[in-house]
Amino acid sequence: MRTCNRSSFVFNRCLLLALYFFVAVYCKEARAQNPGLPPTTSQRPPSPPVYLLNLTPMDGGKPYTLFRNTKVHATLINGVIVSGKVKAISKDSIYIDSRFIALNDITEFRFNPGTALGAAAAIGLAAGIATIAFTANGGKDGERSDGENIAFWSGVGVTVVSGALLIPNYFIKKKFPRTKYDYRTIQVGGY
Repeated sequence: MRTCNRSSFVFNRCLLLALYFFVAVYCKEARAQNPGLPPTTSQRPPSPPVYLLNLTPMDGGKPYTLFRNTKVHATLINGVIVSGKVKAISKDSIYIDSRFIALNDITEFRFNPGTALGAAAAIGLAAGIATIAFTANGGKDGERSDGENIAFWSGVGVTVVSGALLIPNYFIKKKFPRTKYDYRTIQVGGY
């Protein structure tokens, strides 16, 4: 059996302490913990503000909001109609497709503000079409049972009613003339 003498024990301890000292000095000098990046408390560059356009009835009532990517028709003072998607809204102008327009130059907006009825009609239309698709060919023998027949004709009914409700809610655009609505931009934040 090998015995450990005192001098090798002291030598190993000194070697270990020297290694610790070397690592500590290396980390401090090499900035292993601080790679030279700016402090985490540095401020971000200012971001541009985000605006929405509120169309509020002058005689009271429900206000409507014009959001980004809304398809809109804007009638200008000179009678020109600008159509397209709203790309951005600033404090005093609106950017539709590739054209900046001052809000004071617009006499009327036409767009579909969307309603809960329109959303329900779209969901009902999809559910009705799915029901028809699943029950149209019948079962394994190619003929529909009484339950499948009821589901099929219910799907047809839901599809027809939902489609009839969806047409005015999706395709008909509401008019927002400046004489009846107040156009106000509201800052809601930044990117």
